[in-house]
Amino acid sequence: MGFISHENPTPQYIGTIFLVGIASKSGRVFLHAVTAKHVAESVDGGPFLFGVNFKDGMAGWLRSDLQWWYHPTEPNTDVAVTVFAPTERCDVEYVTEAFFVTDQDIRKYSIGVGDEVSVIGLFTNFYGSTKHIPIVRIGNIAMMPSDKLPSQEGPMEVYLAEGRSIGGLSGSPVFVRPTIRIGGMGDELGNPQPIFGAGRFHFLGLMRGHWDLRLGVQIGQVEAVNMGISIVVPAKKILETLYHPELIALRDKQDERVRKEG
Repeated sequence: MGFISHENPTPQYIGTIFLVGIASKSGRVFLHAVTAKHVAESVDGGPFLFGVNFKDGMAGWLRSDLQWWYHPTEPNTDVAVTVFAPTERCDVEYVTEAFFVTDQDIRKYSIGVGDEVSVIGLFTNFYGSTKHIPIVRIGNIAMMPSDKLPSQEGPMEVYLAEGRSIGGLSGSPVFVRPTIRIGGMGDELGNPQPIFGAGRFHFLGLMRGHWDLRLGVQIGQVEAVNMGISIVVPAKKILETLYHPELIALRDKQDERVRKEG
């Protein structure tokens, strides 16, 4: 996970990125930087900076002017992906496909309303000087609508979470811990009572931002302020973007080049 910035005389933080590793046909892992589309569009067309931490514990910057890819069929999906090539100095970790929540996982683990979510990203009021320091926010799944959410960009397939999204969290990874039954004990009458806890972490999706006027308002309703409802782009939408035909071709081409050189 890292931060993304405009390339000005001094960096200007605008959002969060995180890394996803995709295995090619040969098994080689390619790293991709993922963020929200509206963040990528603000730096698209010119050089920008990735803020990362180095292995020596100090903050560093990687300059990039590479292309961004968006969802191949749904232009209103707020996801952006680009190629990421860290230097040996970078201290980075990445999410793999195995952690992505699929529709099958939602049914298998009963992921749903009330489950705990964690968001890790940029806090624009304080992000460190010698080292990039992320903030972690905790909330809960508030809604997993079967209908698409209306927005100015068009209907979006998203989840809603209870928890405020603040400036800088756009593009942040969102993780969920399903509620599971871990045991039980009897009440005063001897009736068995279940005890619940949290399961292992899964990658739920990407933080888009908070619900506000830009997403649509009913007549007589004014909700320009942060309502404490955050919008999460599902992990499957990120995966669909990572498997953009052009990105698949790019990974295959790189695989072939390495094969010939090796």
